[in-house]
Amino acid sequence: MVTPRCPENAMARPLVRDEEGVSTLVSLIGVLLLVIAILAVYFGFLVPKFAGPPLRARSGDDVLVDYVGRFENGLVFDTSLVSVAGDNSSNPKAFAFGWHPPWQPLEVKSVGSGEVVKGFDLGIQGLAVGDATTIAVPPDLGYGAADPTKVFVKPLFESVPVHLTMDASDFSATYKAPAVSGANTTDPFWGWPATVSVSGSVVTVTNSPTPGQIVHPYGAWEARVDSIDDGADGGIGTITVHHHLDATSVDRVGFRNGNAVLFTVTAVDLAAGTYTLDYNNPTKGRTLIFEVTMVRISRVA
Repeated sequence: MVTPRCPENAMARPLVRDEEGVSTLVSLIGVLLLVIAILAVYFGFLVPKFAGPPLRARSGDDVLVDYVGRFENGLVFDTSLVSVAGDNSSNPKAFAFGWHPPWQPLEVKSVGSGEVVKGFDLGIQGLAVGDATTIAVPPDLGYGAADPTKVFVKPLFESVPVHLTMDASDFSATYKAPAVSGANTTDPFWGWPATVSVSGSVVTVTNSPTPGQIVHPYGAWEARVDSIDDGADGGIGTITVHHHLDATSVDRVGFRNGNAVLFTVTAVDLAAGTYTLDYNNPTKGRTLIFEVTMVRISRVA
């Protein structure tokens, strides 16, 4: 059998570098980099320089703005941004904050027409799309002054009568039941047990909390029954209740009637032993801080 062999004079084709092809590729890369550099200069410097000033919001424009509304203590009371609404760590919420999807930019039709509070209206004028700013809106340019008759300063250590007297109609209105001697009831505010006695037209309710009992005024915060003195105040008796409120309660604690905020705790003075309930709209009488970003400007020629 004959074994195939390569001829002795056969040679493999030598590997030769294609100098011409490499040179062409390098040239193309160089041209591409030059084009990129020219475009960067054009769009980054020449276009902004010679394109004219950007459109800025002015009176009469329709605009969309994103915003975060804060009290001066930093608590968020309103926003258009779901990222802020859902973040309680970086953006702690005030009691007044309400969850109101869908989250979307605020539409202001005809800037300067009074569709929003004046301070906000003035603050967004002059902004271009993408501009962000912070607007401080004092009460006179915001939601107005607070009504002082709706602000109540109360003691942190509150005295409550052991024995309450009233007529049958007042009892029924308060306890939502007819007055029956010997009946057990529950105080609608404090939540502690009480007993009822009736003598003629006079109904007496005897409150019977336990010292150390934790109660929840308005269902909003904790308070503790510190002491009970049945013989105090000429036999009316006194229950001393300590409201567990402090600086962290301010603007975070309150009471709602449905979706409406009825009142908010707006101050706690531990030295004076008082706390303040404000029945005004939570934005009244306060400087409000708005962080705004212009999203869109529409101008009718």
